[in-house]
Amino acid sequence: MKIAGKLLVFALALSAAGAAQAAPRGYYYPQPSYYAPPQNALRLQIGGAGLSTPTGYLCDPYYCSTVSDTWSALALGGEVDLALGRRGIVNFTIGAHELFAQHASGYPNIFEPWAGLTFKFMRGAEVQPRLLVGLGLLFAEGGNSGASLRAGGGLTLFANAPVGLAVDLVIDGGRVGDADLTQVQFLIGPELHF
Repeated sequence: MKIAGKLLVFALALSAAGAAQAAPRGYYYPQPSYYAPPQNALRLQIGGAGLSTPTGYLCDPYYCSTVSDTWSALALGGEVDLALGRRGIVNFTIGAHELFAQHASGYPNIFEPWAGLTFKFMRGAEVQPRLLVGLGLLFAEGGNSGASLRAGGGLTLFANAPVGLAVDLVIDGGRVGDADLTQVQFLIGPELHF
């Protein structure tokens, strides 16, 4: 986890540098801008994921419930938003995440490339919310594969600067091999605008 801590400090330092660049200087207000801010973005993310796989049913005489196997993983990845249209509200997004389970836990690492649409609101503001939907492929370490549906949202702080800070919460449900898999991912990292 020392590496994850260093990566988080690096991401926060990049965001602070971008915010310092965007701050107005001197006694005069900056001239009004007649060009649109960049619409495309690259997010580099680190975070955590909670995963759950149902393993069977437990029944008593009155009630049956699903028994699930849950574990957590370190998530590393990135995403690229490419604006569709002049206003930049709808973006085509491609990305990939690697979920690293604890080595001694016996759970597999999962690689997940995905593509979808990201809807960005309040373009040009300092804080920019977004929603995303997409489809992903799941490749488990043991050779199993499958697909998933992703939905979530996030915020970009310092969205009007060259470098911002992105925070995302994504729910991902799918199937790997013959097992259903549900994920909740919390991701944070720098967002580079171009």
